[in-house]
Amino acid sequence: MATETVDRTFVDSILNEIVRPAADKLMESRYFTDLRNGTLTIRRMQGFSLSHTWFNRALLKGSAIRMIKASDNDNAFMGAARGLEGEITHPDMCKKFGLSLGLTEEDFRDFLPIPEVLAHTSIIVASALILGGNAAAGRASGMTNETIVQRYATEFYNYLSKAPYNIDDDALEFFYVHGEVDIEHSAQAADAVARNVSTDRDRELVRYIAQNQVRLKLAKFEGIYDAFA
Repeated sequence: MATETVDRTFVDSILNEIVRPAADKLMESRYFTDLRNGTLTIRRMQGFSLSHTWFNRALLKGSAIRMIKASDNDNAFMGAARGLEGEITHPDMCKKFGLSLGLTEEDFRDFLPIPEVLAHTSIIVASALILGGNAAAGRASGMTNETIVQRYATEFYNYLSKAPYNIDDDALEFFYVHGEVDIEHSAQAADAVARNVSTDRDRELVRYIAQNQVRLKLAKFEGIYDAFA
């Protein structure tokens, strides 16, 4: 019981010192300032849809590889399996948003990710493969990303559903779902990290993952803002 308390305290410190401040910083970025001001361009919204659809598809492929690599580690294998199951519908939901903005199936098929999106995606996938199947580190990425996604998805939905955007709820399904479901997903990931942290090395890896993920997430939106002006 004492170990669980220490682990939960550690996870809460990662969320409070690294993850939630990054979400606050993202909300003050140019992208979300424009969103709140009613001046976010269609092209920048399309840029998010193209980038995040590609990102979600890449994560599914990465999860499949992780499952194979972790076949002899029950905790890591099931973590990857749950991650794939929870994300499998997300690319199509995000694509639906972009299609409602005038993108075509061909746009998504031919899309080449900007460097910031490629870096964010590649490091998530690569980290899971090279950190020795560490279960705590593997779930730290989900904990970090899903906490931030829940925050920005709620912001997207709250503003895009109203004037001057007036985008219908069906097109905004990705944001509505993530604004609600990722509350549970991020909590589950945090609990998984807490259960699997037991050594100083585990804590070092979790902090390492969280610090890298928030930097990459912030850079991703800055990259989309500039590339899709």
